[in-house]
Amino acid sequence: MATALVQTGPRAVHFEEFPIPALVPGSALLRVEANGLCASDIDSWEVKHSAYEPGVSPFPRINGHEIVGVVEDIGGGARADGVRVGDRVAVNPFLSCGRCEGCREGATIRCTGWPFRPNAYGYIPTRHEPALWGGYATHVYIHPNAILHPFPETTDPLDATLWNPLAAAIDWAVTTPGTTIGTTIAILGCGQRGLAAVVAAKAAGADTILATGLSRDRHKLALATEFGADVVVDVETEDLRALARQITGGRGFDVVLDTSPHATGPLLDALDIVRTGGTVVSAGLKTRPVENFPIDQLTLKNIRLIGCGGSGVAAYQQAAGIVASGRFPLSRMRTHVLGFDRLEYGIELLRGDHPEERPINIVITPTRG
Repeated sequence: MATALVQTGPRAVHFEEFPIPALVPGSALLRVEANGLCASDIDSWEVKHSAYEPGVSPFPRINGHEIVGVVEDIGGGARADGVRVGDRVAVNPFLSCGRCEGCREGATIRCTGWPFRPNAYGYIPTRHEPALWGGYATHVYIHPNAILHPFPETTDPLDATLWNPLAAAIDWAVTTPGTTIGTTIAILGCGQRGLAAVVAAKAAGADTILATGLSRDRHKLALATEFGADVVVDVETEDLRALARQITGGRGFDVVLDTSPHATGPLLDALDIVRTGGTVVSAGLKTRPVENFPIDQLTLKNIRLIGCGGSGVAAYQQAAGIVASGRFPLSRMRTHVLGFDRLEYGIELLRGDHPEERPINIVITPTRG
């Protein structure tokens, strides 16, 4: 039997036992070792996101979409990707049908070939067999179409969970805006994805990297500097817009990435500090409209504004390579490791309810205590 933490409503969870599923050829059973926690988990916990179609219940479901574990069994004894029993892998959260327009373009996040939406681990209700679709469990069912990213045996599974925020950062900070050697980039927000974006931009060869945070984020800003940020800004005590003009000689940044969840002010800052003809990437979910949006500023500055959610297959592969290489001290982001019976406390940490704990990267393991 597999043990899973099942969500049945806003902030309501219980433990439940599920039978280990029979494996069809190419499917697999994963023994979960660790699962990263991200800001979207707060919205899932509080049911504030709009990922589901109107009238479709998201419950009951097993949350957790940043899954790392060891392959315990494979249906038919083999998978087409060459992954074998005993391999440590990360699970690409988005399931691909391989046939729809989104999949043919490599954008599995836009896949429409499943009877459920979202098509992602951690979001599929347990009514869809075999139920084990989330990382807050001892075991996860790996569909034959699921994309797995192997890690060397020597990679710490806790470190491997950072593959997911790093993959997002690669798409948000590099692939989508076209960051390359010499690009100037401002990264607004220094949560784990903002910090990962500093790593991604540095790896891509960005020239000037600015990172922002709040006064309570000074430890995160220090880490941003360690990862390669040239300038860090406390937006509560410093004038971001004035500093941006000073740093860029009045030109503005080539790229501005807003990773800040919920707060709408950073998006307005982004439009101000990006250069004419530059690119703004909006990646932090706001869960609310942006009031008094300066549409004329967007138009007159010829700004390219792009929304970016999730990550593509290539970014996940690149992120796995960076984590495995050990080039950056990514483990410095990890502040808490909690058993899945303490998920609510993990959500509180990530939400900022316990600032004295100075949380950054929080990992949930299928243990208790």
